[in-house]
Amino acid sequence: MKLDMSKIILQKRKEKQVTQQQLADFVGVSKASVSKWEKGQTYPDITLLPLLASYFDITVDQLLSYSNNLSAEQIREIYQSLANSFKDNSPEQVYKSFEEIIHRYYSCAPLILEMGQFLVNHGDLFPGDDKKNKTEKYLTQAQDLFQHVSEISNDPELLAKAKNFSAYCSLILQKPDEVLQKLGQYVPEYYPVESLIAWAYQLKGENDKAVATTQSALFQYIAVMMSQLTNYLQLVVNQPQRFLATYQRGQQIIAAFSVKKLNPTIVINFLTSAAFGFAQVKNDEMVKQCLSEYVELLKNVKFPLKQHGDKYFDQIDDWLKQTDLGDNLPRSEQQLKTDFVTMITQNPIFMSYQNDKEFKEIFDHLNRIKENLGDE
Repeated sequence: MKLDMSKIILQKRKEKQVTQQQLADFVGVSKASVSKWEKGQTYPDITLLPLLASYFDITVDQLLSYSNNLSAEQIREIYQSLANSFKDNSPEQVYKSFEEIIHRYYSCAPLILEMGQFLVNHGDLFPGDDKKNKTEKYLTQAQDLFQHVSEISNDPELLAKAKNFSAYCSLILQKPDEVLQKLGQYVPEYYPVESLIAWAYQLKGENDKAVATTQSALFQYIAVMMSQLTNYLQLVVNQPQRFLATYQRGQQIIAAFSVKKLNPTIVINFLTSAAFGFAQVKNDEMVKQCLSEYVELLKNVKFPLKQHGDKYFDQIDDWLKQTDLGDNLPRSEQQLKTDFVTMITQNPIFMSYQNDKEFKEIFDHLNRIKENLGDE
């Protein structure tokens, strides 16, 4: 990123209608120093920044104004590089790199937004005494970053994402009133702008783009629907008929759109939620069915996992490339490999099944999968 302080100083001095000498006298430097600042030959001493910002009636961030010329691809590369660094570096080293990125790109709103998400997705891997301590520390830090995005950006899309991500942090931190304050008490009315975009392309005679737009929308709808069903299972766990109906409908969507191949991660989450619910009501037969399907799915998962289309969704590549993380997943590959096994083997509700003869084969398979994934 390029530092444009020289342009800011020159612009603000002319707006204020003062000479280089007058500015120099105010801050206590020579006229030659001011001239070099404005030409970009040198920069003011860091201790002068608050004084200069005050003189021009702007913030220090505005004075330091970075030109946010990081492309979406560069941001994705930074995110993935940081995520992959857990494999060969200590949590302390990765966190130090994280902080250096924040300091270097503090005025780049899209990057700061992604770094906030990085804390949400990887905070459990950073230094800390225990899970509770790390959750509170890093989600609070993530909220600070999301707040900073709202202070430095006017982009409606970035602002909306920052608000939603902050609300998610509040939810995990068990602050429901904060969530409702940020998002409101009712689901906002939804207007499908993707349909307008598709129709616009159709009117222009660009039918391929209209198809691609609609495919990318449907692709997202499936992920959102499966995520909602995954969450809904936990809300209706004490309503056996509704729980079973929700599980069955989720399975129908998975089958209809080949979701196991299209996006195995959301199927893994769905099966985990279903098994968890069935275990709560002691339906051991359905727990076994869910976990058996879970194991078979893991056996067929191919790494590295990427978001992708298939024969039905055959025109979404361009859309994927322009999303925040492209075709990458939020969690690093190494961590996903661990998560896929430990979310079952280390889940307290499934502990009692590990000594059950009926489930021994399932857990043996999971342990072998863990060993195989670790060797890849």
